[in-house]
Amino acid sequence: MTSSPTQPSAMIRLHKHVQASPARVFEALTTAEQYTHWFAPDPNVTCGEVLIEPRVGGRFRFEMVTPDGSKHVGVGTFTEVIENQKISYTWSWESQPDFGANSQVTWELFETENHYAPGEPATEIVLTHDKLHTSAERSEHTGGWWQCLRALGYHVRGVDPREAIYGKPAANAS
Repeated sequence: MTSSPTQPSAMIRLHKHVQASPARVFEALTTAEQYTHWFAPDPNVTCGEVLIEPRVGGRFRFEMVTPDGSKHVGVGTFTEVIENQKISYTWSWESQPDFGANSQVTWELFETENHYAPGEPATEIVLTHDKLHTSAERSEHTGGWWQCLRALGYHVRGVDPREAIYGKPAANAS
């Protein structure tokens, strides 16, 4: 059976253990200023303007800016928000309206044991990107989500993700 835009079939589910409380992770996921520090899947891409309205029906919009200044804009609407536990929103690209159109991104946060620093807070993040239309969409988004999760793990510990991952500070770091 072939996939088509009317028959979503591809899904991504990723798990990441981070050394921070669910409240700290939730804050990083739902605060525009923090989002700009960890949300960029590539060393040559920065996160530009971000709008996050973390309530059901609220808007979600971000810009990924390439070195030549071109912008790839992602948009969505929050469909579920449970403080410090879960957020879910629709996902589409303004610049590529058919690529991943009307897919769904869900972040689930579970308090867990911190194996690296016993007694300190830790969170298991489960990121699901569902209702993708093709395996190509799944493949393209998977690498980006892994890099974002990796950067988020550094950010919630107070470490500059670009410095830690790529050896250079973020262009938008203050």
